[in-house]
Amino acid sequence: MRVRKVVTRRGRHIRGYFPSKKLNRMVAWESLLEQDALLLMELSPGVLSYQEQPEEISYWDGQAICGYVPDLRVSLCNETSVLVEVKPSQELERPAVKAKYQRIAQHLQEQGENFLILTDQEIRQEPQFSNLSRLLYRYNHAPDNLPSAKEIAARLARQNHLSVQACMEMFSPEVAYALIAKGFLVVDMSRLLTPTSLVHLPEGGRHAAIYF
Repeated sequence: MRVRKVVTRRGRHIRGYFPSKKLNRMVAWESLLEQDALLLMELSPGVLSYQEQPEEISYWDGQAICGYVPDLRVSLCNETSVLVEVKPSQELERPAVKAKYQRIAQHLQEQGENFLILTDQEIRQEPQFSNLSRLLYRYNHAPDNLPSAKEIAARLARQNHLSVQACMEMFSPEVAYALIAKGFLVVDMSRLLTPTSLVHLPEGGRHAAIYF
């Protein structure tokens, strides 16, 4: 549960909700960059869950005790979590803003917390961002009869890599892209996703890819 209300009718900033299939609820965001960051959280197989505005943290800024609310707490499949701040890279170039988050990062490190600042450079890097944007529909509208991980492994037996086109012929276009979107098949997101892209099974049977 978030510690403060995010979406309001007042203010100059764009606010809204992201429909999360992973969390089975609507997730509030306060900027378009935050909305785009949620796409990465939603489609990263290594992310088990995430919470917006998770908690308020008190830290010393050199003169007084200040309060800080991270944008997200992200729980990962390796049983760790990370607090995430989403900020435009241009804003982080301001000395006062940079110094603020350096103090916050130092405080969280002393508390044993993992902390990460995500900017537009990480969130909107191409072609990964376009790939994930395309896959979101297949993630949210996957066919009901998706094959199990065991069935997929049996179909791909003795084939280390297979093209997306071959997967579409083996299953169907809808199923093939849904399997990629859900992490049952792994593709290199740093390259444009096309029918010639190569896919493979998750290593160790559990895909821990994180797209940020």
